[in-house]
Amino acid sequence: MNKADFPALTGIRAIAAYMVFLHHFNPFNAAFFGETLHGFFAEFHVGVTIFFVLSGFLIANRYFEVQDFSFKSYFIKRFARIYPMYFILTTGTFLFWAIFNNQANLENLTTYFFNITFLKGFSNDLKFSGIAQGWSLTVEEVFYFLAPIFFLLLKRSKLFLFFLPFFLLSFGIILVSVFSHFNTSGFMNSIDFMLDFTFFGRVTEFFIGIGLALFIKNRPTLLNLKNVTFFGYISIIGCIYWLSILDTPNGFGTDCFLGKTINTLILPLFGISPLFLGLITEKTILSRFLSNKPMLLLGKSSYIFYLIHMGIFVLILNKIFENQIFTFVFLNVISVVLYLFLEKPLNSWIRKQIN
Repeated sequence: MNKADFPALTGIRAIAAYMVFLHHFNPFNAAFFGETLHGFFAEFHVGVTIFFVLSGFLIANRYFEVQDFSFKSYFIKRFARIYPMYFILTTGTFLFWAIFNNQANLENLTTYFFNITFLKGFSNDLKFSGIAQGWSLTVEEVFYFLAPIFFLLLKRSKLFLFFLPFFLLSFGIILVSVFSHFNTSGFMNSIDFMLDFTFFGRVTEFFIGIGLALFIKNRPTLLNLKNVTFFGYISIIGCIYWLSILDTPNGFGTDCFLGKTINTLILPLFGISPLFLGLITEKTILSRFLSNKPMLLLGKSSYIFYLIHMGIFVLILNKIFENQIFTFVFLNVISVVLYLFLEKPLNSWIRKQIN
């Protein structure tokens, strides 16, 4: 199978991005709608978990069995996919604050450097600087960088599918045990930070995606599966509800160890993976909806939506409309326009440089 075989997984990217938007701008006020509904939507940060599992699946599906693998081609394509729009929007964000808030100084120039190099994602102090949600791109980039090595090891033994996540998580713990004793601008300074915001803590999500890709390869009998999609999204709803009822100091389920386990292991394994498997193998109302042309376009532009759904664009749109529904609609319009006339042409131009 290749990426063209499952367009529904393109559509699901839009849903994941919208979930993160609802997490950040929860429309269900606790005082009016009740704590249960408010708490449920507060856990929609799991849209990021969906992205991580999807990345593991798509990269493994695309590259695991490539015989003439080219590191140059691979890294240029990954660069073209992620970096141009991130660089443009991050630079625009820092320029905006430098001009309108008079924040042009050495400290902000240093922070800008850590942002455009993705290094901010290793710092607890800097993780939300610039484009706040950009911390997740550091996680993605570490995976992209290491994926070819993972595949080489997995070709030797599938046991690495279980050993590597354990090794990387342990390595993250070692980094925290070392750097938490130094004043390094929050670099790997706590276990909670490592588990929630770095590749070492989120590694299981990518490897569950990889495992799913390896599982479905050369298994035509999977086409006879029934109700896997239904099981997947019911499990996702169940995990979100489970997170929402955990009693934690800051109100988010992932603030405790059980919540982190649900988010990084139980949800990907028993919710997201079955959903993806169902979307690939079953013809359902959901798969048809996610595969229609509008959803495919929204899925392709969801990366830009994810980058702009917090920050300058939202501030301006909220000033104009003072209504989250209108803000949401116009963010999608901006995302589609930027995708069609900037991201897509840039991506194509950079890929052509391979030849």
